[in-house]
Amino acid sequence: MKGFFFSISFLFAISSNAQILQRSQGFPADPVTALSWCEDTLYIGTQGSGVFVLVEQRILPSRRFDKFSRSIIYDFENCEPVTSGTLQAYPIIAASPDGTTYTAEDGFLRIEFTDAGSRMDDRPSGIWHFPELQMAPYETGLTFIRNGSELSAYAQNEQIDVFIAKGLIFDVASTPFGLLLSTEAGLYRWEKGWQLRYEGLPIFAFDGPNVRTPLGVIALEELLDGNWAMDDFSTPSEGTPAPEPYFDVDTIDNTYYGFGPNGLEVFDSTGALFSITSARGLPAMGPGSYDVALTNENLFVATPKGLWVFLNEGKPNDLRDIGVLFWQNGLRIESFENLEVSPTTIGFTVLQRKVSAGKVYGRYRLNSGAWESFSVSERIILERPAPQNYTLEIQTSTRLDFAQGMNAECAFTVRAPWYKRIWPWVAIVLGAASILVLRQRKTKIRLEERLQLQERLADAELASKRLQMNPHFLFNALDAISNFIFKNQPKDAVKYMGKLAKMMRLTLDSSRSEAMVLADEMELINQYLDLCKLRYGNFEVQWKVDEDLDTFDHYVPPMLLQPIVENAVQHALRPVMAMEQEAVLSIQIILNENGLCISVEDNGPGIPTEVTSSDSHGLSIIEERLDLLSKKYSQTFEKRIEPLAESTLSTGTCVSLILPADFGH
Repeated sequence: MKGFFFSISFLFAISSNAQILQRSQGFPADPVTALSWCEDTLYIGTQGSGVFVLVEQRILPSRRFDKFSRSIIYDFENCEPVTSGTLQAYPIIAASPDGTTYTAEDGFLRIEFTDAGSRMDDRPSGIWHFPELQMAPYETGLTFIRNGSELSAYAQNEQIDVFIAKGLIFDVASTPFGLLLSTEAGLYRWEKGWQLRYEGLPIFAFDGPNVRTPLGVIALEELLDGNWAMDDFSTPSEGTPAPEPYFDVDTIDNTYYGFGPNGLEVFDSTGALFSITSARGLPAMGPGSYDVALTNENLFVATPKGLWVFLNEGKPNDLRDIGVLFWQNGLRIESFENLEVSPTTIGFTVLQRKVSAGKVYGRYRLNSGAWESFSVSERIILERPAPQNYTLEIQTSTRLDFAQGMNAECAFTVRAPWYKRIWPWVAIVLGAASILVLRQRKTKIRLEERLQLQERLADAELASKRLQMNPHFLFNALDAISNFIFKNQPKDAVKYMGKLAKMMRLTLDSSRSEAMVLADEMELINQYLDLCKLRYGNFEVQWKVDEDLDTFDHYVPPMLLQPIVENAVQHALRPVMAMEQEAVLSIQIILNENGLCISVEDNGPGIPTEVTSSDSHGLSIIEERLDLLSKKYSQTFEKRIEPLAESTLSTGTCVSLILPADFGH
């Protein structure tokens, strides 16, 4: 009995599916004289046109050996052409490490991949596999393969029996009555070979304890006993159809094999794993019965058009490498590392060395998004990519689940024009803002310098006004002393000079600052009034200070009140005293919503308007000081002159100063 694998190898060698490359794919016009697989490349020697190389399923002249372009290549030795020797006869064969065979014939190159299927028989086929069948001496089970009316039995990878049936072979099943074979001629039982067990009504199929016959469904036991009647048959139920889009589905363990219009698809509960199509040798499929079996890593596929076998459980060959070409605006570039600003299009093309008879699938995605499918050697174009960072992932595989394949990944950046980027505009805005801020700062500095200059000028003017007031007061005081001496009143002159000295000390202290405590100003006024009483005679002084007002917590400009009091004494009280009437001076200090209000009232004849504005040197100095103070502190410093009501005995005058309550703080 011949070995099972020997027959498979023999049939594979004579009937495998192959790829043919002819003149349209670059096969040389001169006869091919040598083949060599070297450095992962197939080199082809010719008679008179040098060396060619196989690149992406095309045959091209070799640049590496262009110096042999007019030579006859007899062979290759250590990857170098041999230009002398004996020409080889057809077929000339070379093989790659993965088992792919390259055969040169007259006018074509045949490429045979190891994952291509081999047609073992062209007759309608079926497979029955019983791996758990315990039957001595076949403890590992039995496999039956039908080819037309011939049924072969295999055990432990050896063919143990060949049965030629008379007519059609319908079904094989393991039943309580043994391993049975139903044919057009009768029912057979396996007993180290098929033995006729029953002749009569044909059995189309075994269905558990029942069988299907031309008369209907009946129990197998009743049929074999022969004690049956027409009433024992029932109408057969329709079988469960195969799921779309398959014509038939077979299973091995937890793997499903679906036969459909596109070939055989292998899948499990997780999804599609790989496929076997016409590219790998299977014929076009239509409705019918299909079977598969796995024996020693060989996948047998039985179809109505014959029996095929595939190595490595039918899995496609694994890919070994991957190449990527990059494109920008329709032109080839080295990579995506230095793209132009805002390119119109970018793209890539995947180059894949063909190592499988089946299709190579490709998919890609950007930034971990959804996968997009593509065909190998197809140029993928991305139009007007948005400016951002990208990560491009590319996968190729001969499997549908991409469980094995080649991966490529590249990171790149698409840059927008500068006027569409945020940072240049941020820089422009910041630059403009900086220029504006600098200009405003310079303007502010100039303004501050101008204000400081104005303040210094105002301070100088205020100091000047104070200095003008001090000589004015001193002139009046010296005039009073000289008057005492002229009248021969030395005691009054001495007393007057003592009070004058005390007053001058207070005046000097106040001149050193811009604000004076209200209590000190009141003390200075009292000293001045004492001097006036010594010189002009006695008169009444009334102080009216708000009870809630703390005179030590408020400030007034120094030497601002004294000229008003002096003016009241000179122009109001002295005329009253000259008429030998009672002279009264009232000073009122209150705090209201307008600020700190200091009023000086007298019972004199009143001061004409022209005197208040021009003739009184002290009052004009006060008006100028108040105006300067208002400008300097941006607050209101005001002086008011009001005549008293005519209902009083004498007209009198009220001069008021309205100052900010927070002055000096």
